[in-house]
Amino acid sequence: MIQAMDNATRSFCTDIIGLDIQKAKSFGKEFYGAAIALHQNDIETQWYLLFKKHSLNEFSKALLFEENLNEDDLDDLVKEIANMIVGSAKVILERKNPNTNYTMSTPDFLGHVPSVELLKLEEFLLYKIKNRTFVIGRT
Repeated sequence: MIQAMDNATRSFCTDIIGLDIQKAKSFGKEFYGAAIALHQNDIETQWYLLFKKHSLNEFSKALLFEENLNEDDLDDLVKEIANMIVGSAKVILERKNPNTNYTMSTPDFLGHVPSVELLKLEEFLLYKIKNRTFVIGRT
């Protein structure tokens, strides 16, 4: 599942919004986040997508042609990014495992997340865009 999430994230960043992403080495602090559940048959995996405000501004410029979003707009943007990435990972998994049933929930906006460590992620992907990190992980 983590490989599908990595493929979906890379495709979203490079193919959809045209931003180069690289692997990052450290989390940093101060994120905006969304949580979304992905179900494989009856097993639920909770995914967290956490972005620095600077990264969200880069996404916003590419998707909405706007920057410096207010809190309500950040809420919508983080949830939409979560939908796009996790939805794409779901399609990848469905193609790879046609006899498995995959469903996903509606994303929840987490607001400000001061530290990734608070979520106690079991597995995660750590990226950077223009030297600002973002994290996708599961519990």
